[in-house]
Amino acid sequence: MKDEFSDRHQAIKLRLAGHSVEYICQTLGRSREWFHTWWRRYQAMGVAGLYDLTRANHQPPRIAPDLERSILSIRRRLESQQHPQTRYSLIGAGAILAELKALHVRPLPCERTIERVLERNGVTTPRVRLARFLPTHVYPTPPAQRSNQLQLVDLVGPIYLKGQRQRYYIFVCRDAFDGAVSLKLSRSRQMEAVLIFLGECWKTLGRPEQIQFDNAREYLGWGPAARYLSRVIRLCLRFGIEPIFIPPAQPQRNGAVEWFNGWFQPRLLQRHYTRAGALKRELQRLQDTVNTQHVQRRLGGLTPEQYRRQQKLQKLPPRFVVPLDPLPIAAGHVTFIRQVTPHGNIHLLSQTFKVGKRLKGQFVKAVLDTQRAQLTVYVQGRIVKRWPYPFVKP
Repeated sequence: MKDEFSDRHQAIKLRLAGHSVEYICQTLGRSREWFHTWWRRYQAMGVAGLYDLTRANHQPPRIAPDLERSILSIRRRLESQQHPQTRYSLIGAGAILAELKALHVRPLPCERTIERVLERNGVTTPRVRLARFLPTHVYPTPPAQRSNQLQLVDLVGPIYLKGQRQRYYIFVCRDAFDGAVSLKLSRSRQMEAVLIFLGECWKTLGRPEQIQFDNAREYLGWGPAARYLSRVIRLCLRFGIEPIFIPPAQPQRNGAVEWFNGWFQPRLLQRHYTRAGALKRELQRLQDTVNTQHVQRRLGGLTPEQYRRQQKLQKLPPRFVVPLDPLPIAAGHVTFIRQVTPHGNIHLLSQTFKVGKRLKGQFVKAVLDTQRAQLTVYVQGRIVKRWPYPFVKP
C-alpha cells in the first residue's frame, strides 16, 4: 500500500538531489503528471504545499434566520424607550443575551455572535480598539475587586421643575465593582442632606470599606473649620469607612459615577416634570432598572442585585437614624489624593504642605491617621513625608 505523503517527500528529495523525472516516476511508480503537480506546489509553497488543501467551505456559519430575527427584534424593543420598563434599559449584546436566556432560547448564541449579527444588519458599527496612552504620572487608583470595597458619591444638579424656581439635586452613589446604585432627590445640597443620603445608601447597598468623594464643601467642609474634619468625614470614621478625596478639578478620577451621570441624565431629563413626586418615582424606576436589569460581564452575566444576593454585606438597620450633629472623631484613616504643584506643595483641609519640588506633577496619597494624629504622604507605596496633625486630638 502506497503512502501518498511519503511519496511526495521522496519525490521532492530525489529531484533536489539531481535525479531525472523518469527515474523518480519509475522508482515511485507514479505518473509524470503526478510528479509535476507536487513539484509546482513545492516551488510555490515549500514543504507546506505537500499537504492536501481542504475543500471545506471557510465561510463562517450563519445562525438560524429565526434566531437572527429574534436578536434584532429584542434590540429594537430595548432601544425604543416607549415603555417605562425600557426607558433605562441597556441595549448591548449582554442585555440581548440575558433576555434570550430568560426566554429559554436554544441553542443560545454567545455575545460575540450577537455583536456580529448587529453589525451585519447595520444596527451597530464595529468598535475601534485603541491602545491606552502611556500615563505621564502614576495615579494611585483605589482597588475595587468586590462589592462594597469602594463606593463613589457624586451630585447632579441643580434641576428645575417646569414652572418652578426651587432647585433640586440628585445624590448618586455607585458601587465601583458591581455597578449597583442608590439615588435620592433632595431640595438641598447642604451637609445635612449628604448625611441623610449616606444613611439611606448604607441601608440599601450596605456599608463600604472605602467611599470616594470630590472636594465639594458639602463633603469636605470649608475654610479653617475644615481642618477639624467635617461631619461627613466623622460619620464615615464612626462606621469604620475610609473616606477618599480625589484631586481637585479632576472629575475623571471619579470616572465610574461620572460616566453613569452622563448616561442617565439625557434619559431622565428628556421628560418635563411639574411635581417633585413624579421625579422621585422616575428616579426609583431608574434605580430599580439598573440594579435588577443591567447585566454586567464582570459579574458573569448577572445583574447587580443577583450578584449581591450571593454576598455577605453589612447594612444599616432599616430604622437606624443617622446622627446629624457633629460626632467625636473616631479612629481611622482619611485619604487625600493630590497632585504636587510646581512649587512642590499639596493642598488639603484648607492647609498647604511642602513635599518637595522633586515630586512636582506626581500624584501622592496623603493619609491622615486620626488615632496617631499623623499625616503621612506616600508615593507609589513609599513614605516621603510625615507630619503631626494636632487638629484631631481630643
